[in-house]
Amino acid sequence: MRIHNGSQQQGFSFIEVLMSIVLLLVMTSVIFGVMKKALARSGTEQAKLDMFQSGREFMDQMSRDLHQAGYPNPQNYSAGTLITPNSNDHRAAVGLVKITDGDLWFEGDVDGSGVVSVIQYHLDTSTGGGCPCLRRSQIVKSDADPLAQGPATYQVEVQGVQNTDIFSAYRGTTAGTPVTLPVDFTSDASTVAAIDTVRAVLTVQSQYKDPETKEKPISTLITTVRLNNCSQAKSGQSMSCE
Repeated sequence: MRIHNGSQQQGFSFIEVLMSIVLLLVMTSVIFGVMKKALARSGTEQAKLDMFQSGREFMDQMSRDLHQAGYPNPQNYSAGTLITPNSNDHRAAVGLVKITDGDLWFEGDVDGSGVVSVIQYHLDTSTGGGCPCLRRSQIVKSDADPLAQGPATYQVEVQGVQNTDIFSAYRGTTAGTPVTLPVDFTSDASTVAAIDTVRAVLTVQSQYKDPETKEKPISTLITTVRLNNCSQAKSGQSMSCE
């Protein structure tokens, strides 16, 4: 294309304009590609943060619950006030009830309301709906055997749980001695009464893949809780209330 305005000047040719457009399109494509990758990375990091936060909130909740396990106990009542056996009275918490690799049951006034609650944490190994997952139930204790409370009302606390050996317990009679699980209030009374520390290890996996590694991120959280209150499981034990 030529333009005449007193003197002869040469403008852009069609090929030069076309090349400029192509170059602009390539640069735009690169920029949008970088933006898309950045957005994907941001979404992955947010998913990892949400996953970690969910696990952390569970650990904090479990720690708060366990610190109230076994309170109030028979020592907080006058003689003859509670029914016999005391462990069946809805007003008194027995402390730990049952511990397995994937279950943790105990009783206590966990919300400061003066009402004893039955707390059950349960690993749901089914698939779908965010599971395998960890569920929590809180119901008011009734006048019944600690192992016969219920029915539980479970709600999902943590999704994407990868490990099955979540809970472990340690005896207070010999510091740091692990307890062989499972144990419960009735069958293993002396062992349950001696437990003074509960540990939880939680490995969770994100629902979303990392755009770079193409893998779903995994995080592991650990908490160790020392019990504050005694247990009704067995008289004569260091943790016993009877």
